[in-house]
Amino acid sequence: MTTCRTVLQACALALMLGGAPAMADAPVVTPLKTVPLPEIDQGGFDHFAVDLKDNLLFITAEVHKTVEMFRLSDGTHLGTGTGYGFPHTPAYAPRQHQLFVADGDKGAVFVIDVPSLKIVQTIPLRLGADEAVFDPLSGLFYVGCGGAKDSSDNSAIAIIDTALHKEIGRIPVASTNIESMAVDHERGLLYANLRDKKQIAVIDLKTRTVTATWDVPGLNMNTPLLLDTKTRRLFIAGRKPGMLFVVDAANGHLLSTTGVVETADGATYDEANQRLYISGAEGLSVLNRIDADHFEDIQRMDTHTGKVSIYEPSLRQLYVAHAKTPTEPAALDIYAVAPASHSQR
Repeated sequence: MTTCRTVLQACALALMLGGAPAMADAPVVTPLKTVPLPEIDQGGFDHFAVDLKDNLLFITAEVHKTVEMFRLSDGTHLGTGTGYGFPHTPAYAPRQHQLFVADGDKGAVFVIDVPSLKIVQTIPLRLGADEAVFDPLSGLFYVGCGGAKDSSDNSAIAIIDTALHKEIGRIPVASTNIESMAVDHERGLLYANLRDKKQIAVIDLKTRTVTATWDVPGLNMNTPLLLDTKTRRLFIAGRKPGMLFVVDAANGHLLSTTGVVETADGATYDEANQRLYISGAEGLSVLNRIDADHFEDIQRMDTHTGKVSIYEPSLRQLYVAHAKTPTEPAALDIYAVAPASHSQR
C-alpha cells in the first residue's frame, strides 16, 4: 500500500510540473567560458542585444546603471557605458549603428553611439520604460512604459523611429505591467504580455489599437513571449509555477503546457534545431519541439541565478548573465549548443 501511494504521489507531482524532463542522451548545452564582472557588485541584468556585423554583445545592468559591451565570439569585456537611471531593454539598430536603451527611472529611450557607448540623444517617454521589442524590418522600437512605475492604472507602448530618433506614436494599453512583445509582420500585429492581467494583448499596428485580449487557462506572471510565424504559435513562459504555454496566435487557444524553470525572464527559439532555451533564476530549461504544438524538456542546468539569456545561432552559443552570488562574482556565462540530430528535427 505504501508503495502504491508513493507511486501515485510521484505521478501527481509530475503532472503538476507538466511532466518530468525527458533528458537527452548527451547534454545539449555545455559550459564554454565564464567572464567574471567583479565591478558589478549589486543587482542583476535585464536583456541582451547583438551587433552581429561588428561581433558585439550588449547587456544592461539595472542596479549598476550601466550598459556592458563584449566581443560576441569569445565574451571579452570591451567597455562600460554610464549615465543611466535603471536601464532595461536594449536594441541594436544596424542601419544607424546605434544602440537604443529603454530606461525606467529616467522615463526615456537613450540613443547610444557604438562602440564608444556614449549617450548621444534622449527620447523622453513616460516613467517605467522597460520591456520592448525592436522590429528590424521597419526600424521601429516598441517600448512599454507607464503603469505602476508611473503611479498610473494604465500603460502605453511608445513607437520609436530609430532613423528619426523620435517617438512617432503611442498605443494606450489597459495594464500596469507590459512584459515581452512580438511582431507579426505578415498580419500587421503586435502581441504583448499583460502580466498584471494574466492576459495576452493583440494590437493592430495599422490602427495602433488593442483589438483583443486573451485569457489563457492557468497563465500566471507571463513574462517571456516569442512568436513562431511559420506555425503561428506563441510561446509564453509563466511563473509560479514555471510553465511554458503554447498558444494559437490566430485565436488565443491554449494548445499545450510543459513545466519549465521558475522565474523565467529570458527565452530564445532555435528554429534550426527546433528548440526553446528558457532561462530563469532557478536555471535553464532546454526544450525539444515534438510537433507544432508540443515540447519536451530535455535538459535542466544551473545558471547561478542568471535569468536572462540569448542564443546566437551563427556561433551556436548561448549567453547567460548572472548577478553576484555569495560564492562568486557577477559574470557572463557562455555555453556551447550542440546541433540536433536529423531524428530530433
